[in-house]
Amino acid sequence: MKEALGSKEFQRICDEIKLYRRYEGDLNVWSDYKKPQEIDYEPTQLTMNYPRKLIDTTAAWQFEKEPKVTVPPDVLDDPADMIKPGYAPSKEQEEENSRAKAKERLLTWVWEDNRMHEKLLAAAKDRAISRTGVYARLHYDTRRGEIKILWHPSTEVIAVHNEWDVDQLDEVHFVAWLDEQQTKLWKLSYYLEWEGDEDTGNYDCKIEEAIYDDGLSLVERRVEKKSMGLDFIPVVHVPTEKLSGQTSGFSELEKLIDTADEIDRKLSDYSDALRFEMFAITLLTNVEYDPKKPFRVSPSAIWDLGESDKDTGKPEATKLESGFKFKEAIEAYLDRLQKRLHEISEVPMVNTADMNTGGINEMALKLLYSSIISKTQRAWIVWQSRLQTLNEYILRYMKARQDHPRFKYDKEWLAQVDNYYGSKIIFGLPLPEDQKALVEQLGEEIAHEMESIKGAIIRSGKENPEVKFMEILQERNLKRQVQDPYNETNE
Repeated sequence: MKEALGSKEFQRICDEIKLYRRYEGDLNVWSDYKKPQEIDYEPTQLTMNYPRKLIDTTAAWQFEKEPKVTVPPDVLDDPADMIKPGYAPSKEQEEENSRAKAKERLLTWVWEDNRMHEKLLAAAKDRAISRTGVYARLHYDTRRGEIKILWHPSTEVIAVHNEWDVDQLDEVHFVAWLDEQQTKLWKLSYYLEWEGDEDTGNYDCKIEEAIYDDGLSLVERRVEKKSMGLDFIPVVHVPTEKLSGQTSGFSELEKLIDTADEIDRKLSDYSDALRFEMFAITLLTNVEYDPKKPFRVSPSAIWDLGESDKDTGKPEATKLESGFKFKEAIEAYLDRLQKRLHEISEVPMVNTADMNTGGINEMALKLLYSSIISKTQRAWIVWQSRLQTLNEYILRYMKARQDHPRFKYDKEWLAQVDNYYGSKIIFGLPLPEDQKALVEQLGEEIAHEMESIKGAIIRSGKENPEVKFMEILQERNLKRQVQDPYNETNE
């Protein structure tokens, strides 16, 4: 395997497998620990697995609140005319509105079928664990006639990036063992090949699928290398935070390991120190100890110390108590380590019970969580652009498969989709919103023409903003008719 992948790629996968084992708790600071020969007790080995808790918290902030897909239509009419009373959209604007709504319905259809909210929450954890990120693969299920969105951890993906543009994938290979004994290796490959000359040629995506044994000898050729009828690879890479020109970045989990290991070690030492305080070493003087008849070490145990000679003195048993004096120092050290761990992860330690206040408004709450909010919004920058690309690939994949006999999506909607595939993802923070303050803010933005009514409905978190917007327009028209003195039928 190392020979086939190359030493660099093989080492990357091995390192990231270790990170996943660390997240799952199988690999920790005690995995390679060996008890010193000079001690006669089993040292405490506590593993709190703080990194997993912080990774889960980071992912929850990004996708605990369900993201929404929206496709805002382009404004083709004169904005000055649109705010005039009695404005009616032009034919071009109506077509654009209908076209945008068709795209939004198709994308929402695919998202709901693939349970994207659940999948994104899991994918955010994968992205935080690995150095490379996570991959979304599109697959057209010919049996059901639908598009599947399949997420893969970076340990299953070997990606070949373009030498000019690191964001373009020239080849993507998915590999996974099909059995626990690792005797059958599944490999699915995509190749983006240029066919023709520079002026008249085009890209063509080709697919190949096969099964290999543990010696990488071919066992079964499932799909011969053939064209998919696409000019793009249906795979989207969601990278970690990285520098320009890099194909891999930095693992959120990896940054926490050293501090988390120190916490586990010190908590374990603290536990052993308490054990020695509670069960101190017993010192016997002037006693002939018989190892065949050891003293019982348990509460309420009675020891027979026997007799001693007059010269040696009276038999006696005492406890070597140290008078533990490091409690405050150890607790202060552990507190500093935990705070440092939260600083690195940008997950704040907030205990509202310690605040001498009767309540916290929305602004104060956001200040308390400013670090995790900033981190979440930085992550959304990456997720926004990559999910927009994924939505574009979904619509283009639909167009390529619309003639399939089991194609399940509405072809009339798809017929309205043009060559512009723009979309937008609406994210939300899992913070309790001050609804009154939010409504007042949205009302001011609408009054000053800084926000549309539909946009305000989306930001308020209401379901089906398009339906709600139409209800508002219908009620406005009804009020105008009722209040119109020249209207003969005020029904």
